[in-house]
Amino acid sequence: MRIVLKGQVRGGKNNMGVTRTGIHYPKPEFVLWRANMMAQVESQRPTGFKAIDNAGFHWDFCYTPSDKRRRDIPALLDAVYHVLERTKIITDDYFIANLHFSTMPVSKENAGMIIDFVEVKP
Repeated sequence: MRIVLKGQVRGGKNNMGVTRTGIHYPKPEFVLWRANMMAQVESQRPTGFKAIDNAGFHWDFCYTPSDKRRRDIPALLDAVYHVLERTKIITDDYFIANLHFSTMPVSKENAGMIIDFVEVKP
């Protein structure tokens, strides 16, 4: 299956705020980004798709940045993993164990991430 996320992918780690009492919360622009990504995933999920609940899949993440800024790749992946969890593509990001990550050249017009995943037959 393929999921295409359009737009610059954001890492959640650097988009969190902390109140004076120590409570962590996502910044408003990150909340909007996450809602947008979730809507994109939900529009691509096939009818009747059952959430993945095992590690028997190979995942390929192909990231295209919108500019030349250095980004924290683990934070980007973590944010995308959580989008996949919230949209019930996977039940737990623990199951994304067999993965490949690649980065494409900068493209303002084609920024985003393509996620391909296939079941690995023993």
